[in-house]
Amino acid sequence: MRIAPGVVPSDEELINCYLLKVSMGIPLPWNWMSEKEIYGETADPWEVLQDVHWEDFHSETKFKHVTYVLTKLLRVNGKTRIARRTKSGTWKGQTSGKEIYDESSGNLIGLSKMFTFYKNKPKGRSGEEEEEHGHWVMQEFSLAGVCLNFELKFKDYAICRITRMFPKEN
Repeated sequence: MRIAPGVVPSDEELINCYLLKVSMGIPLPWNWMSEKEIYGETADPWEVLQDVHWEDFHSETKFKHVTYVLTKLLRVNGKTRIARRTKSGTWKGQTSGKEIYDESSGNLIGLSKMFTFYKNKPKGRSGEEEEEHGHWVMQEFSLAGVCLNFELKFKDYAICRITRMFPKEN
């Protein structure tokens, strides 16, 4: 099942209504998100996301597809750093993170970070890989603050809002 067309959940809803419940092992009445491994040596966005439902949005200059996925974060050596490399590129951070607060209690419940996908170019003369900007943007939502006080069955999960943008053809 998918989210109703045109409905865009708030950051707080993504944390409280979906990510926290999934992390606690609470079954959702219906789940419109696919679980996908978007990080790792076998994952590229165009391959991993080929079978998900995309919502379409149009503007005068762009056409974009938007989807939501649940993914497991890959920790580097079990530490706090997250590996966001893929088979042929990397998700590079664009922001240090925005705190998300529960409206009713005012408590910190999550973080939101923005990433852009960069595809590796073949090695140049210097032997270093160059990067090519992809048209993939991702907003990653993770638990923080009071949400980490709950007993979590599934740790290190995030919800990702992934957008693929295309220039509009005339």
